[in-house]
Parts: sequence; C-alpha cells; structure tokens
Amino acid sequence: MNYAKVLENFPAPIILEEYKCDCGERVKLTEMPIMGGPNKGMVEQFLLGCKCGDKKIELRVIENERKAKMNRAKDVFDQNSLVNQSLLKATFESYIPPTQELETAKRLLVEYAWMFDPQEGKNLLLTGTYGTGKSHLSFSVAKKLIEKGHTALFLSVPKLLTKIKETYNAKASFSENDLLNYIATVDLLVLDDLGTEYTNMRNGADNWTWTKLFEVIDSRSGKHTIYTTNLSSAELESKVNARNFSRIMDNTDVIRMNGRDYRKKTF
Repeated sequence: MNYAKVLENFPAPIILEEYKCDCGERVKLTEMPIMGGPNKGMVEQFLLGCKCGDKKIELRVIENERKAKMNRAKDVFDQNSLVNQSLLKATFESYIPPTQELETAKRLLVEYAWMFDPQEGKNLLLTGTYGTGKSHLSFSVAKKLIEKGHTALFLSVPKLLTKIKETYNAKASFSENDLLNYIATVDLLVLDDLGTEYTNMRNGADNWTWTKLFEVIDSRSGKHTIYTTNLSSAELESKVNARNFSRIMDNTDVIRMNGRDYRKKTF
C-alpha cells in the first residue's frame, strides 16, 4: 500500500493554539474531521507534541508500586507485636505525673503533638531514670498523631534491629530496603530505649549496629523523631558512637524525666 498516497487524501489539521507545556515541549492544539466510521465528518480536537498524559500514567504506576511496598513494610511493623502490651492503652490522660518535672515533660509532649507539622521536622530526646513515663508519653504522641491522620511508628531500638536482621533470611517476604524506606517516610518515628541495643565494641568502626543506627537516623533528616533513653549524655555517646550521637542531637530538644519509678507507684 502506498501510504504517502493515502495521507494525501487526509486534510491537514488546523492549528488552533500553540503553547509551551510545563514539561518544556511545544504543544499544538489542533482540529480535523474524522475521515471514516459512524462519526465521519465530525470535527475533533487533539494535542500534538506533548506526552504529559503518558508521563502521568507512568508516575501513577510508580506511586502505586511505592505504596504497595510501604504497605508490606507497615504490616511487618505490627504495633500489637512490637509494643509492650502495657503500653497499648497508654494515653496522655492516663499519665498522672507525680512531680513538677514530669508535669512539665507531659505538657511539652502534649504541645508537641498539638502543634505537629510534618513539614517542619523537630526532634525530642526524652532522658531520665527508669520508669518515669518516657515510653508512655512518646507512645501517646504517636497514638494522637495517628488519630489526627498522620503516620507514626513506635519502635524499641532492639526490636528494630531484630526486624532488620529478619530480612537477611532468604525466605523473608520483605527486604531491608522496604523497611528502611518505610521508616524514612513516616511523619513521626519514635525510637524507644536507645542505648539498650547490643553492640560488639571489639569491632570498632565496623560495628553493624552502629551502621544501621546511622542509616535510620540519617534517613530521618528533616522529619520528626522522638528518642527515649535511660542513659546520660556521656553514656549514650559512648554507646552509639560520636557520629550517631551528633546526628541524634541535631535539631533536637532534650526533655529530662527523672524521678521515682512511675510503674511502681501502686507500691
């Protein structure tokens, strides 16, 4: 078939408008009559030169794949399996501070949840003696933000490292990259009991725990993270190493929570 001859019988499209698309390409809005079929003779408009429609479809496919990965990772971090049962019912209302210092800590955390803006990352480090309510209050923040429609994840550091190690199993249904991506994207991450994780000090700079902590902490740059620890400043720096400690303290306010063991108040 002589396609050149066939094309001669088609009328040239009429250019109605020409402009530059946001994608940078020149776009022509044209019209021409339909040459055959039940709609023969009907004038139709169409665009020439722009592939934004194709790009939108491609981006939608990529976004759907990303969401699917995030959902798989979210299933792995099932709060009911990773949070102590005693914490699941924790709320701001159920925390009754026995001292003025702990009353101030509660007020600051309530304000943190109330004023939360996912676009303006701000970190907190809750430090103090055992049992004063650091986990209770930080879990209450995460719960409140989820109620407000944000994404939040509460993890004890030892359990987080265990989850990462589980990805090294050949039969794992999720990858380390899936988990770290999810951790990096939630609006709020709570890393509870920082400093209680196992570290093999004899490996020095090659310590696997230090490396994974750095990846997690570094991925949270610009986002909200709450850390809790029972260690002093010097003890925590020694435990997580100087580089990780420096990242933890970047854009971080310290809230001190010292006092009697809150969990033993009934005794």
